Amino acid sequence: MLIKSVPALVSLGLSARVVAQQYNTTSTGFKGCDAVLDAGLEDILVFPEDVAYVDSVSTYYSSENRRLRPVCIVQPRSTDHVSEVVKALSQASGAGNWDIAVRSGGHSDFDNNAVHRGVTIDLTFFNSTNLVKNDSVEWTGNSTLTKSIAQIRPGARWGDVMTYLEKHNLGVTGGRSGHVGVGGLLVSGGASYHTQLWGLSCDNVVNYEVVLADGSIVEANARHNKDLFKALKGGGSNLGIVTRFDMRTFTTPPSGAYGGLLFTSWDHLDVVTKQFVEYASSIGSGNPDHQFVVYRADLGNLSLMAMAVSTDGNEDSPTFQAFSTIPLTRDLRKKQPLSSVAASIADTGGSHYISFTLSLQATTENMDKAADVFVALTQDLRDRDIPVSVNFVFQPLPKNSASVTPGNNLMDLNNNLPADSILFEARGTLAAGDASYEGLVRARIAQAIEELRAYSASKDGHSDYLYMNYANPEQDVIGSYGLKNAKFLKKTAQKYDPTGFFQYRIPGGWKVNRVI
Repeated sequence: MLIKSVPALVSLGLSARVVAQQYNTTSTGFKGCDAVLDAGLEDILVFPEDVAYVDSVSTYYSSENRRLRPVCIVQPRSTDHVSEVVKALSQASGAGNWDIAVRSGGHSDFDNNAVHRGVTIDLTFFNSTNLVKNDSVEWTGNSTLTKSIAQIRPGARWGDVMTYLEKHNLGVTGGRSGHVGVGGLLVSGGASYHTQLWGLSCDNVVNYEVVLADGSIVEANARHNKDLFKALKGGGSNLGIVTRFDMRTFTTPPSGAYGGLLFTSWDHLDVVTKQFVEYASSIGSGNPDHQFVVYRADLGNLSLMAMAVSTDGNEDSPTFQAFSTIPLTRDLRKKQPLSSVAASIADTGGSHYISFTLSLQATTENMDKAADVFVALTQDLRDRDIPVSVNFVFQPLPKNSASVTPGNNLMDLNNNLPADSILFEARGTLAAGDASYEGLVRARIAQAIEELRAYSASKDGHSDYLYMNYANPEQDVIGSYGLKNAKFLKKTAQKYDPTGFFQYRIPGGWKVNRVI
């Protein structure tokens, strides 16, 4: 009787571990999984027949990633585990068609944190938040630290982080949706409800615990490994696996914030855009209010939505006075903890997403042009009977973000942002069962975005900066930081990862080796 190879039996539906046991072999037949087993880490390794494996792949945000099937998943419980896993995988042969992915919260639209075949390092169990006294970390910027540092693990979700810190009347510059994971947001930049006060989320990280390509564990901060500290602020997955973020905290009102979602008809576009441009173009340091505006098209039906939040709890902020002059179809604002605001937009995913990003000058002309592009795009998709929902999202990108820690991140907004601007995202959502339309939807949104980009670029004050968290894989995020910053990232990556492990073996995300 001819006995099939272990990989062949796995392809028939048996897990590698079951087959290996059945044939009295210590090998699964897959190099990556064998490397982890040989390192004595079988207790944190799961295979397709394990409940933990199913839970991991089924909880990705994007349906695209939920369909991908790694051969095995490693779920470390400690930083030492991550170190041992990286050592084992970096020494395994990369020959053949297999890759490695690193997952924190799993909230990417694209396969930056997932892999088909190969091995996924799943940081699900790195989900804690703790407070420690600020005895040694110095904050170099326009503001001072409270007496506490929040030590946050990458697999935590921002809703849980907020809830924990609110018990102490503290906050951090974290994500705005409660379901978003910590790791991906903080290595990519990060916009928060407090961006206008404290800058980008990454600029409030005062220390990183990082596992490098050789498995060594280092700290990166303003005193130690300063180049790595800077490069991690916007450097994505080019440098190492961050296993802990130490963030400065600030006090929050015990009574909570005041805010929530607002909805109105497309007829009131002029009022909404005028109000938002006035806010975004004069936001300045010290404004406690946060807002974003959404052009919405659900199967062709146009409407407007806004998130309006006074983080200081002010129920009568003049920022949002214009909304009292138009009829609202729904007004969900109320006094509530910021964690509850974040929970109101916490989408657990499961659909197929297409996103692109731009930076725009904060002008009514740009928002009007975006409206024209939006109407044409959604009408075209509707005429083609494509079952897609499309959103254009406008958020503040204040110039003062650059002054919080000048020169201390890769985005270099001090030079790359001429003035208070708009962070723009175009987003298409398809049901998982309609993913076959993805190519056409992507092409049409890309054409629409290029039209808007060209219009913006023809005006004074345009910025090429692209926000990593919203970018399409086709967009050159690292290049948008400018050549000087891309060169700095490449030099730093080569210093801390001379073999290119994070460039070639972990392909997800925007890699600097593809830019220069």
